[in-house]
Amino acid sequence: MSRTPDRKTRKTATDPVPGRRQSRQAPAAPRAARAAAASAGTAAETAERSGDVVDQLLHDWSRERPDLDASAMAVVGRVLHLGRLFEADLNRSLRALGIPYSDLDVLATLRRCGAPYRLTPTQLRRSVLLTSGAMTACLNRLEARGLIARSFDANDRRSLAAELSAEGVRLIDRAIGERFAHAERSLDGLDAAERAQLARLLRKLRLRQAS
Repeated sequence: MSRTPDRKTRKTATDPVPGRRQSRQAPAAPRAARAAAASAGTAAETAERSGDVVDQLLHDWSRERPDLDASAMAVVGRVLHLGRLFEADLNRSLRALGIPYSDLDVLATLRRCGAPYRLTPTQLRRSVLLTSGAMTACLNRLEARGLIARSFDANDRRSLAAELSAEGVRLIDRAIGERFAHAERSLDGLDAAERAQLARLLRKLRLRQAS
């Protein structure tokens, strides 16, 4: 017949072993150290991410090719990257009008030349950054939509000059407002003096590239 354990036996059987209790508490300090290290690592990653993609590029090349002077890339890399970002953002803004930036650029060039808003493909290429093939495709799209009409130029029977239609004038007059508003939003973080200084420096670089 089994006998119920006395109180002393029950207490001994149910109480945790003192050594075990201490061994469970011992890792607390290492856990705190690991947490602190993880927190420091996260802070370092956050600080690294606070720069832009060009900062990362410069950092990587200074490590991999310390013999190269990458300082010019701090400017050129950002100009190239900003150009792509600005164009992608503008295309999203123009989506409601159903016109991509490349087409808007051609329409705007025709519009700002004044009535009768007519230019040859060669004249357009001087102001629009499109290759000959891309220009032809763009003009075909605009003509198919009824935004331009093409006819032989009086001074050059070999080329078809493009002229804005009445619908093309109406569309570009709406779209150009969004174009200027987008440019304003893009420079929202710069004050008037910074904008003027940046414009002067970019103009200086642009003129040197054109020479």
